[in-house]
Amino acid sequence: MKKTKNEEQNLKAAPPYKNHVTLVGYLGDKPDLYEGLAVLSMATKTSWKPKDSDEWKERTEWHRVVAWGKLAEAVKPLAKGDHVLVEGELRSNEYEATVEVKGGGKAVVNRKTWEIRARHVRKLVHKKQEQEKAQAKAA
Repeated sequence: MKKTKNEEQNLKAAPPYKNHVTLVGYLGDKPDLYEGLAVLSMATKTSWKPKDSDEWKERTEWHRVVAWGKLAEAVKPLAKGDHVLVEGELRSNEYEATVEVKGGGKAVVNRKTWEIRARHVRKLVHKKQEQEKAQAKAA
């Protein structure tokens, strides 16, 4: 039995690799601007309640987000505390660093860093913030 073109398209497999990151959080400071790029420090938070406790626990994770070209220009007006959505890909970098050793001396160690290379950055606004701005304009 011959398959239709539509059926053949539906049988295609997903790509074997995907590197896509979506983060929603708050900026820890205004973007650091350099020629052709901007670096954002972004915080995300995870909260949970352990089974054996009535108290909530939380963990804040800090992310280095790098925007290039036109996107770097577009993020210039962002400020500390802004609520943002970032989409991009995870990138790693490796380098050697010289560190002090306890008891004296120095050692060269390999370091690995991670960053998000942004494709999209969107400033988010809460309804509460919109209402406060509207009330301030009306006053």
